[in-house]
Amino acid sequence: MDKLSDLRFTMESCNHCGQCKWIMPAKMHGWDFSEMCPIHAFYHFDAYSGQGLLNIAWERLDGKLEYGDGLEDLIYSCTACGACDACCKVVRDMEVLDTIYALRADCAEHGTLPASLLETAEKVQTSHNIYGLPHAERFAWLPEDFEDDPDADTALFVGCSAYRQPEIALSAIRILKAGGVRFKLLREDEWCCGASLWRAGMVREAGELIRRNVETFRAHGIKTVITACAECFGSFRNGYPRFVETDYETLHISQVAAQLLEDGKLHLRQAEPLVVTYHDPCMLGRLSEKYVHWQGEIRAYGLHVPEKQWRRGEHGVYDAPRKILEAIPGVTLREMVRNKECNFCCGAPSAATDPELARWTGEERRREAAATGAETIVSACPFCREALDGDSGPDCVDLCVLLARRLCEEDVQ
Repeated sequence: MDKLSDLRFTMESCNHCGQCKWIMPAKMHGWDFSEMCPIHAFYHFDAYSGQGLLNIAWERLDGKLEYGDGLEDLIYSCTACGACDACCKVVRDMEVLDTIYALRADCAEHGTLPASLLETAEKVQTSHNIYGLPHAERFAWLPEDFEDDPDADTALFVGCSAYRQPEIALSAIRILKAGGVRFKLLREDEWCCGASLWRAGMVREAGELIRRNVETFRAHGIKTVITACAECFGSFRNGYPRFVETDYETLHISQVAAQLLEDGKLHLRQAEPLVVTYHDPCMLGRLSEKYVHWQGEIRAYGLHVPEKQWRRGEHGVYDAPRKILEAIPGVTLREMVRNKECNFCCGAPSAATDPELARWTGEERRREAAATGAETIVSACPFCREALDGDSGPDCVDLCVLLARRLCEEDVQ
């Protein structure tokens, strides 16, 4: 993980243009649904934005600002969705999100983390899941007659969300079985992916867990990790390389399913017509590009020597989920204004630290979804599904669950 001192160029180069707060101009359809940063859209103060957090980080780096008086609450109200980072890089290549991560690591180092995050960290360390539920019950939802392939070099990583939304993991299993994919579950050896630790700045704790998980994959001979959770996917792709070298491939179930459909290995049945809109999870989209560490010299006009591999968000997993929706008979897809790398966060990452903001963000996204005329919001992240579930308007379903429901019966026997 970078330190604040590694990111001084980004802090000093911000010219307060405001692009971190708004959707890319070429994609604007009008004033409504044009804001990108959830915290700025909610609080309407520059401090609550990528620009504001860069300013705070710079003041911290130069020793001009101390923690206290609510500063930590401001820093952790941010969903770390990466919208500011992707939008900033339309104008200039600067590491806005990495600076926010470094600021959080600085906050953790000084012992000023919000109590809710410390509580989650303790649950992860003692129970190996974010909910603090018994580790022995992580796979309690598995059917008694379930059989995987103990010799497979592919693992389905179900994630902590399987405790609360086992239907997503069960749907992923049905899809893999129907497509003839050889895979196994890690059972008691599967622990939390650690996203809640490294994204909160708890570098030491995250590093220990990440190294343990990577060694577990190696011990099981795993060459490919499939996950049905966007948070786990983004963590394996974007978080783990910050701590350790990885020697396995990470795939999201949507990528696997899209390929199975293309190869004719999944057969779908006709059902009632359904109009849907797709919500791009941040950790499956713009935050899923693989992290590649850079070290070198920054010269005039931001020239990086040696050349840096930039992560601008455009290479996230966007096509596979849409190909699946287009392949399901009777389903019509209508896009929201803010989509792909310009996606608007669901608000879930701030649920523990700023629940009012999280609720508003989820409702704002539901309002945008309703504006498309869609009956259903489809996402590919269990945390997005929870955040976007409401009492009125479009319902929300996980992509994996929707696809599994449409499989022909003979494929799921």
